[in-house]
Amino acid sequence: MPFHVRLRFGPPPSPAATGTWDNPETAERKFKGLIGRYGSQAEVRIELVEDGPQGERTVRSWTREGGEVEGP
Repeated sequence: MPFHVRLRFGPPPSPAATGTWDNPETAERKFKGLIGRYGSQAEVRIELVEDGPQGERTVRSWTREGGEVEGP
């Protein structure tokens, strides 16, 4: 199953930079790396999303105000 990591500089539906990986460990590492690089910016939202047979499911998300959250 592919995993997507999305970086937004504003609330959805603002444009997002997205990377896709088949390996969940790689996607997790990229997610953590984006937090380290962009996580201190006010409007940034970073998401780790699993793309499964029933559609997309948010695994984790990050905002400066809320920190890292499991699920949507």
